[in-house]
Amino acid sequence: MSCGLIVKLSADPDINRDLEAVVRSTLTEFLTVFPGCPPAGRRPLHVSYSSGIAITDSITDPKVYRIRLSVCDRSYAQLVFQFGHELCHVFADPRRSNWFVECCCAMVSLLLLRRLSETWIFSPPFPNWTTYAPKFREYAERRVRQATNAVFRSDSLPHSDQLRKWLVSVRPSLPENLYERERKVIISEMIRPFFEKSAENWEALRFLGQACIPPPVDLTDFNKNADFQFDRWFETVPNHLKQIVREVRDILDDNPPFEIP
Repeated sequence: MSCGLIVKLSADPDINRDLEAVVRSTLTEFLTVFPGCPPAGRRPLHVSYSSGIAITDSITDPKVYRIRLSVCDRSYAQLVFQFGHELCHVFADPRRSNWFVECCCAMVSLLLLRRLSETWIFSPPFPNWTTYAPKFREYAERRVRQATNAVFRSDSLPHSDQLRKWLVSVRPSLPENLYERERKVIISEMIRPFFEKSAENWEALRFLGQACIPPPVDLTDFNKNADFQFDRWFETVPNHLKQIVREVRDILDDNPPFEIP
């Protein structure tokens, strides 16, 4: 994904060293799942602090990916959650976003937290950080629980049939609420099992930019609320990824099923 990494999250050199170690560990884990070239190309990755929302900027300088995060202390799990989300935007195409891309990036954030909770047991950036490993999974579970509580007033997700009815009721308003986190987390949990069926399924995210209306035409063509079309996603992915697209689309969209070549 990158041919160089610069991390400037804290003015304190000791804290920044530790945050850079977490960033590098997260990026390494990400690349084990998403090894392909991003749609906007391989570039150096500059990670810095911003007091606002976490964001990825790929167009100010088309030769660099600039990721800004709102973590400047040793809140490692929150850092992974934010950084994982923005890495997903890079892989999915940072020039385009919409409600579905945001759901997928929430899914990748939670995926990386769960994977690092296992990786750090045996291979943390520093040997004395092994005790932090469970905190990643705890943070992921807490985010899901908070979302479920906010939407369903429950600590656990409803049965799949109930989830489907809920999705039908909220689906029309999803494009207008691009950054509404709770519903995005719940939808990410609904679609995650389909991606986890096969390691290659994650590659389908790399085609999300081309599934938008309109798709990006150059490196500075940015649209943060482009219309997402499942039909275009299905047409754009190679044949070996059409099954995962169909499965995800069948639970999120009411159109007739796709024909698989």
